[in-house]
Amino acid sequence: MDKRLKSFCAAALAAVATAGVLLPPAAPALAQDRAGAERAAPAPAPRTDGPPNIVLIMADDMGVEAINAYGGQYATPNIDALSRQGMRLDQAFATPLCTPSRTRLMTGRENASNYRAFGYLDPAETTFAQVLQGAGYTTAIAGKWQLAGNGFDGRQGMMPLDAGFDEAMLWQVASGPARGSRYWGPTFWINGRTVMNEEGFGPDLTTQFARDFIRRNRERPFLLYYPIVLPHSPFVPTPMSMDAQGAQARFAGMVSYLDTLVGQVLAELHAQGLDDNTLVIFTGDNGTNRQIVSYRDGHEVQGGKGTPTLNGTHVPMIVRWPGRVAPGSSSAALFDFMDMLPTLADVAGVSIDGVTHDGVSQLPVITGQSTGVRDTIYMHYAPAWMFEPTRFVFNSQYKLYADGRFVALDMVSGQETDVANPTGEAARTLARFRTIMARDVTPLDQTRFPMCAGNQSNRPGVAAEIAGCPELREMQGNE
Repeated sequence: MDKRLKSFCAAALAAVATAGVLLPPAAPALAQDRAGAERAAPAPAPRTDGPPNIVLIMADDMGVEAINAYGGQYATPNIDALSRQGMRLDQAFATPLCTPSRTRLMTGRENASNYRAFGYLDPAETTFAQVLQGAGYTTAIAGKWQLAGNGFDGRQGMMPLDAGFDEAMLWQVASGPARGSRYWGPTFWINGRTVMNEEGFGPDLTTQFARDFIRRNRERPFLLYYPIVLPHSPFVPTPMSMDAQGAQARFAGMVSYLDTLVGQVLAELHAQGLDDNTLVIFTGDNGTNRQIVSYRDGHEVQGGKGTPTLNGTHVPMIVRWPGRVAPGSSSAALFDFMDMLPTLADVAGVSIDGVTHDGVSQLPVITGQSTGVRDTIYMHYAPAWMFEPTRFVFNSQYKLYADGRFVALDMVSGQETDVANPTGEAARTLARFRTIMARDVTPLDQTRFPMCAGNQSNRPGVAAEIAGCPELREMQGNE
């Protein structure tokens, strides 16, 4: 056994021993006995009136080009069906990287206001789960957390049960080696207990948890937030693509398997009679991995994860709500991830007058009452993890970067083309963008390598957290 593997095993075992958890069960603790007893008893009638249930599914590292309903090349029949049954939003945007997107989505705040570090959510923040929980919703989360701290800077972030979730089954609550695998033989944090599984495919187990939660709560309003781990690297075979070789083929298999699991969640809603009173949202947290090249409507699209480009930020956003969202509809309205909190509160009929947020409710858009509720999207992007910080502001046609680059946007191909001498509408847009950007006086955090703290810097006189360190290659992979 090499030194790195020994270190990994030792750290993982130490973390589990510290948590006082039995090691390792063959399957996660899903309250199976309790659920089985409940299913044996007469099931309560599904709730058909009152506040709608909310199911929010978010893929990990999957841009808009991966979905067939958006012209993508991969097989996604269940997500495509969801699009036909509801609305496809064609201009939805996350930040370029996981943690900034998750904090923006959950708190409804622009990252300049509350983003402090990679893998961290300030425990003082208010999340959409807390808002809905406070209004009487039963809440659960399954999939990926990545908000309790990165393990390098000493910060302790928000824990799932403090973030407004009554139940949780999550990967990457712990950081570093203790987080374990998200795929085969996965490790999960389940309602405060760390559970290591000797076998099984992680996304299958979290989907079982999600379906069990739906069954048990069919008679009361619930929020299910499912930030599934697929199709993030490492690119692995799935139960339906065991022979896949190479990153490209395995990514395709992972996208298809993601679609299969989305179909299972949708089938559970249908089986429980909950379709008509449930809002379902499907999205992605940032662009596709840069190793992956896909085709969208005949255009070659290289993944842009981590970069502030269209390919790094343009994500799918599909909404289904029978009776409120027109089936087979689409919208060109701009949708910013920080709009999610006010939108969900509006859907649930919950006042957020006392909640600090920077988003705007998209309910008028998804219900067909408005063609758009925002003209621009601004992002302060300083992830403090690997990628260079920057600022940018854009609309459907143009984008301005902090370094002064002004580009025209092609939303289908993902191409950005320099506009050297803007005139007319382009010139007016540039002036407006400059005004918007000037309002952000928060300095860009130059930290890129928190994992290098205490190590020799690659540039003498510059902190290793900014310049990197010789050991960097061995410490990567947490994103």
